[in-house]
Amino acid sequence: MESPSKRKGSVTFDLPPPQQEEELLSPCIHTIDIHAQSVPDTMLVALFDREREMKELVEHNKSFFLSLKSFLNDKWPRFENTLYVPRSQMSDIEWITRISKALMPVPPLLEKFKELVGYLGEDDSQGKYDEEEEEEEEEGQPKVELARIRDRLGRLSRESYPQFYINCEQAMSKNEYDSFIHTLFHTAEIDDATWEKKIREQLKPWQNILEQLEEIVAYEIDE
Repeated sequence: MESPSKRKGSVTFDLPPPQQEEELLSPCIHTIDIHAQSVPDTMLVALFDREREMKELVEHNKSFFLSLKSFLNDKWPRFENTLYVPRSQMSDIEWITRISKALMPVPPLLEKFKELVGYLGEDDSQGKYDEEEEEEEEEGQPKVELARIRDRLGRLSRESYPQFYINCEQAMSKNEYDSFIHTLFHTAEIDDATWEKKIREQLKPWQNILEQLEEIVAYEIDE
């Protein structure tokens, strides 16, 4: 009589340990530190360092900004100067208002621009800007009389205000810059009213530079 054959071990389908099951159901999640930054009420675009981040936007959206340049044509240099003006020199409301005014004839481009910069405000900036302009026109006289600095022009030297002259050189062509400097320092033969009018006309395309000059003059004559 043959001895009974040994029974083969049964095949088992063991469940994985509980820990393995948890790993399958819940992948390991790495924690991410989020550093929150407070957003001031005056900030209307999602650019914390507006000047630097605007340059990066232009670099990464070349085709769009080439479309803007094509549309604006000879107004592009002034528009480009506005794009890169620091927030410390021009508030977000004034910045987006000027850009909106320039792009008003082409709403699709304006909407795309607002989308790119993460515009956080409402679309009533143009009305506010118009009201401010009307108020300034009603006031008549400019806030600062530039001609009051003419008897102390030495205080406007490049050594005293290097960034102002750098801003001028970056915004203007060489001929425009040379003409402005000539008017500023080398036209003693004309009267104060004519001198101031000429300075303001030369800086009309660069309102932010005119405002810088007004601030400098106001500081220097406030003794």
